[in-house]
Amino acid sequence: MQAINLHVVWFVAGIVLMVLELVVPGGIVFFIGLGAVAIAVLLFFGVLEGWMQAMTGWFVVSLFLIFALRGFAQRIIPAEVDRGSTDEDLDAYDQIAVVAIRIPAQGEGRINFKGTTWKARNYRQDVDLEPGTRVRIIYRDNISWMVEMHETEETDT
Repeated sequence: MQAINLHVVWFVAGIVLMVLELVVPGGIVFFIGLGAVAIAVLLFFGVLEGWMQAMTGWFVVSLFLIFALRGFAQRIIPAEVDRGSTDEDLDAYDQIAVVAIRIPAQGEGRINFKGTTWKARNYRQDVDLEPGTRVRIIYRDNISWMVEMHETEETDT
């Protein structure tokens, strides 16, 4: 490949990499593409000659751009960050569920919670929980939820 076409290859590759940043976000691919465009400019003006110099220059320039400008770019264009709780048990505490299968005072049953049914045990040992009863989740014991009758249900009975 002639040196005159080498700069075109690097320029096109750089543009493609910068556009790929829209598909593969993270701020790395853009700077690698920007490095390729810089190498295309250096090849065009004759500062670099041949593939070996171009590849070495691209490696050095891309690393420099990533380390020097990525942090600056992240401050200018902040990322969309969702900082949610990762403890699902903590999110479930004090939530209201509905008894799906009867929970006897000394046994297990099932509750409807978050779109599915879960094993559950009655926290209070003196009352049965019938299907349709609203219950409050107290805590999780292994794979079973410990539940108690919701306050509004207690006043109705």
